[in-house]
Amino acid sequence: MPKDIGFAMILIGLCGPLIAGYLITIINSVEKIKIDSKPIFFTVFIVTALVLFLRLYFVNNGWHDINGNVPDLNEVSILGYICFGIVLFILAINFSNATNLKLKENYIKSSLFEKGKVKWYIIGVFLLILLCLGSYFMGDVLGMETTDFVVKPEPILLVGFFSSFFFLGGNEEFGWRGFLQKELQKKYNPLIGTLAISFLWSLWHLPLHYNGFYSTGGFVDLLPRFAWTIPLTIIFTWLYNKSSYSVLAVMLLHATVNNISRAFGYSEIILTVLAFLFTVFCIINDKMWQKKNYNHIYENNITD
Repeated sequence: MPKDIGFAMILIGLCGPLIAGYLITIINSVEKIKIDSKPIFFTVFIVTALVLFLRLYFVNNGWHDINGNVPDLNEVSILGYICFGIVLFILAINFSNATNLKLKENYIKSSLFEKGKVKWYIIGVFLLILLCLGSYFMGDVLGMETTDFVVKPEPILLVGFFSSFFFLGGNEEFGWRGFLQKELQKKYNPLIGTLAISFLWSLWHLPLHYNGFYSTGGFVDLLPRFAWTIPLTIIFTWLYNKSSYSVLAVMLLHATVNNISRAFGYSEIILTVLAFLFTVFCIINDKMWQKKNYNHIYENNITD
């Protein structure tokens, strides 16, 4: 498959959880698929198109091409642009329904900025950064192995961050946390829901291990993913619940996770320990063993 078409198929695949949650919500609401807010639709379409263009443009200059899967602009055909347009349309129509009052339990609404949740947006961006830098300095003091840098202040990483936010990971959060976590927590406590999602989340990445997007190791490389996805999912659940079920907060966290290793130094062993301790904190702080009552929260639209 040509590189541009292959990359477009990967991007469409990454919209899988978003599409699933959106379609089920449309069906449950007895609604039609539609652009609900044209201003939001065109804003998202234009912004994501610009981010994607910059992502492809900088590959021309030798920037991170994800194991050779990202084409540069010279490798994108007319058909490739059409396929990219499909991806951007999916993202834009999903965001446009954030204001759709006819959608039952409209979790998409929480992807819009809310002044009262700024604290959680900041935590979503800086939480893992602080853990990484903390592990780096602790490792340096203790004489343990660390990365050969503390911070790489490269403005180009902002393109990587917003690429991840919109279509290389952050968009998954509409499905995993926005829809599935919400539904699971109606019947089970957050910890059970988190374990279920961590298993599905890991399994769902399997094709990306086989097609070379991550590596060429296949199932062997998937085993470590199962191990570290459990604590990572617990952290995502904690942020989602503590932020009053904000999809935007976990999208920011996801974008940070995908780019942090290229921007901030760390000590792998100490970071693992700190992440484990913080995971324990998340379980206790959110009392994840206790079932939550969502019936009064998700009557029509998400509220605080």
